[in-house]
Formats: sequence, C-alpha cells, structure tokens
Amino acid sequence: MVINVRKVEYNQLVEGMILGAPIVDAEGIVELLSRGTKLTQRHIALINKMGLLDIYVLDYEGEPFEESSLNIEKLISHADKNSIDFDLEKLLNDLDEIDHHVYEPAPRSIVNRNMEVNVLTGEGNIPIDIKHEKAIADTKEIFSQIRDEGVLDLERIRKNVEETLPDMVRNNDVLMRLNQLRHSDDYTFEHSIRVSILATMIGKWLGYTQDELLELGEAGLLFDIGKLNIPDFVLKKPSNVTLDEYELIKKHAQFGYSILLKTKGVTSNIKYAALHHHERLDGSGYPLRLRENQIHDFAKIIAVCDVFDALITDRPYKKGISPLLAADYISWSSGKLFDAEVCYVFIKRLSEYFVGKRVVLSNGMEGKIVFVDTNFPTRPTIQVGDRFIDLVKDRSINVEILM
Repeated sequence: MVINVRKVEYNQLVEGMILGAPIVDAEGIVELLSRGTKLTQRHIALINKMGLLDIYVLDYEGEPFEESSLNIEKLISHADKNSIDFDLEKLLNDLDEIDHHVYEPAPRSIVNRNMEVNVLTGEGNIPIDIKHEKAIADTKEIFSQIRDEGVLDLERIRKNVEETLPDMVRNNDVLMRLNQLRHSDDYTFEHSIRVSILATMIGKWLGYTQDELLELGEAGLLFDIGKLNIPDFVLKKPSNVTLDEYELIKKHAQFGYSILLKTKGVTSNIKYAALHHHERLDGSGYPLRLRENQIHDFAKIIAVCDVFDALITDRPYKKGISPLLAADYISWSSGKLFDAEVCYVFIKRLSEYFVGKRVVLSNGMEGKIVFVDTNFPTRPTIQVGDRFIDLVKDRSINVEILM
C-alpha cells in the first residue's frame, strides 16, 4: 500500500483526517497527539487554540496502523553529511543494551493516600534557587557527571532532595515557586528541577507520606536522565526534529531505565517512573504502549508535570504558552491520556491561586482574574476596566499571558 504523508495548515484540517506524524512540543519530546490519531472537531479546536504547527496527515486509512521505527543509518548519514561529531559507538551500544531488556510489569502502588501528611515546612519566602543554591549547583554537577562518565551518584541526589523538599512543598502557589527559579543553560536539568517541584506538590496534595514524597522528588529529578544518552545534534537541534530523530528521542525513556537499573540503591518506583513517563492511559504512549493500571503511579504524576512544564517554558525557538492554556490541555486530556485524579487535584490546586493575577488575553486586552468557577477552573472571569469577560461563555478568547 502506498502511503502519502502531506503537510497541512491548521485551517485545512477536517474531521476524520489521520495524523501522519505525532504533534510534539517545541523540544520534540512531549507527544501532544500521536501518529495515527483520527482527528475529531475537538482535536482540531485544540490544535487551533494552542497554535500547533507542523501538522502532517495521511491520505489513507488502513488497519492495522503501522508504527514508524528508528532508521539509525539515516541519522548517521545525516551526521556525516553535516560533519557532526558524536560518539557513534556509545549510541549503538546503548541501543543494543535496551533492545535486550525484558521489562517486567510495574509493581502496584503501595501509597496510602488516606494518611495525614506531616511534612516539615521551610521558613520564610526566600526563592528556592537562592536558599538552596549549593544543593542545586551540586545536582547540576551530578547531571554533568552522568553525561560525561555515565555514573549516577544517587546518595548526593538523595541528600539534595532531602534538603530542598521542605521548601518545595511549603507554599501551595506552585507557579510562584517555578517563577522563582533562574533559567539555566541546561534545559534538561532545569526541566527536571521544575518537574520534581511539581511532582512533589501533587504528591503532597494526594496525601503521600514524607518518605514517599522524598522518593517522588528523586524520581522527578531522574525521570529524564535517558536524554543524556541522546546525541546533542538531535536533542539540541535548533529547529523541528525529523521523524527519524524523533524515533531516537523516544528511546530516552528506555535509556533512563537502563541507567537507573545499573545504579545501586535506585528503587523500582524511580526506575518505572523513568520508563513509563511517556505512557498514556489509552495506550497511545511509548515505549511499551501500556494502558491505565499498567502504568506506575509515579509515572502518572510525572507525565502531567512533564507536559505542563514543557508547554509553559520558553525555548530559544518557541515561546511557552500560558499556564491556563497548558492546564486546559491537561484538563482536556484527563481520563484519556492522563490519570483523572492527578489532573483534578493539580488543576484544582493550581487554580486556587489564579484570582488577583493580571493577564493578557488573546484579543490583546489586559485585565485581572476576579473569579474562578470550580467547574471550569481553566476558564476564569476577567475584569478589563469596567467590563467583565467570562471565558466559560466566550470560548473565542484565551489567556495568553499570566503575569
């Protein structure tokens, strides 16, 4: 069968079209809609609202739908043509190693969510990256050591999480906490710090104990370390990745599991958080196409945090979207891609701190959030001068910037 994949503009999309390539975030890591998705009006509205570009569709519908696979020879040829130097032998060894892994089912969660949380609280309102500058710098050094030597110092990671955890979970205004972090020149490291903060907050709201929060915080730091095995010419590409490059990037979940498997003292919860964080409830994720209860609880939490932070973070070649629009995507995907309880708790708690914040709307107007309907937490009421705009009723307007 001849497969024709063509690029289309968002205003050319019609219901029933099938995506010929996944729609991913600016970094080419987070898959927002999977290859093979049959578009509905809701998908099209989401693509339009979020300004998603590089949309490819198929001109046929066939069953079963064939998955794309990694063409390593094509990547090597591209590197050779462009005189790109990278450690080919290491990459081939890493790929060979994960090809021989046998992945056992994840153990069922033993988290007791009915327990009362008793977490030591930090003092004052000093930004995390100032109060814990030494611990954060040390963690960044550990990431460099993993990249350069392939060695993970788990004890140092654990010590740094124990030091910073009380201040991570002390203030429920998680967006304020994220905004306090200074931008790093290492996106993988910065993203992992932010995901660790978000994950421990969700764990706190779900009723995790202090020991469970420490383990979840470690998992949030280490879930993406497999990206350190991806050559920089692919991972740090300043333009959109090709399908072959994307297939290599998707291996990072297995690379991370492999690194953690070889590290003494890493718990199974942390290993499975790395392996499963791109799995989705409907089976559309990767690398194992798991569904619902097959996915580890830590990974369900980290998946939401990973996508949310990737969407709101500015990148050199793409500006992040507003937290409300990102939360809207999480809400839209609740129960389909992401765990419904995790989404509900996250969005509910996040929205509690929206009131009073100033915003810029998609129509260019500036105003202030004055009311959040608990049934529609991502569609607040905005006061613009003497006028009140209810975003629940006016779906044509979105919050572009949350100040």
